[in-house]
Amino acid sequence: MKKFRIFLSLKKEEEWINSIQEEGYRLVSVNSLVPMYTFEKMASKEMFIPYVRIDFREKSMRKSNYEDYVTLFSDSGWKLIKGSRSGGAQYFQQEHPDVTREIFSDTDSQESVKKRYVKYGYTYGSIFLLYFYIFSSSNSWSLNNILNIKSWYFTQGLWEMKGMWFWKAFIFETPFVLLRVLPLFFFLFLGVYYLLRSLINDDSKFKAK
Repeated sequence: MKKFRIFLSLKKEEEWINSIQEEGYRLVSVNSLVPMYTFEKMASKEMFIPYVRIDFREKSMRKSNYEDYVTLFSDSGWKLIKGSRSGGAQYFQQEHPDVTREIFSDTDSQESVKKRYVKYGYTYGSIFLLYFYIFSSSNSWSLNNILNIKSWYFTQGLWEMKGMWFWKAFIFETPFVLLRVLPLFFFLFLGVYYLLRSLINDDSKFKAK
C-alpha cells in the first residue's frame, strides 16, 4: 500500500506513520522527494507492531561516521528504513517489542530540525529575492504587479490582439513565460515552506513519547 502525504511537523509525521501501522501495516520504505510512504500488510494484527521514530540530522556525515551512527541505532534495537548521510530525516523502526520507544538522540534531533529548516528557508528566500531583483531590474516588474499575469508577457500589443493572432502569440510566448516565472514562485514557495517547518518543529513543541 502506497500513501502520499505532505507534513510540516515531524511529530505529526511520526504519529501518522504509527497510526497506519496500528491498523496492521508495516512501513517498508519512504520516498522523501515525492513524498510517498510504502506499507505492507502484516500477516496478522496479533503480530508485533513496530514503532517508527524519526531522527533528524542537521549536518552531513562521512561514510564511516554514518555507518557508526546507524550501527549505534541497530545495537539499540532500531532498524534504518530510510536515511542519508547527507543529513535530514532518518526513519528508524523497532526490531522487537522490548526496545524502548525513546531514542538516544532525541534532544539533538529536535535542535537540528529547526536549525536546518531555518537555514533552508533563508537560503531559498534569498534566492527568490535575488532572482526577483535581477528579473525586475531588466523588466517592468514590481511587487505590486507580480501577480498580474498580463505583466508576465512581453509581446507588444498582445492583449489588444483578436482571434487567431492572439492565440498564436499567446501560445508561442507562454513556454518562455513559464521559464521566467515558475522558478521565482518555486523559490518563494520553498522559502515559506521551510520557515513554516522551522516554526512548527520548534524545540518547545516536541514532547517526549
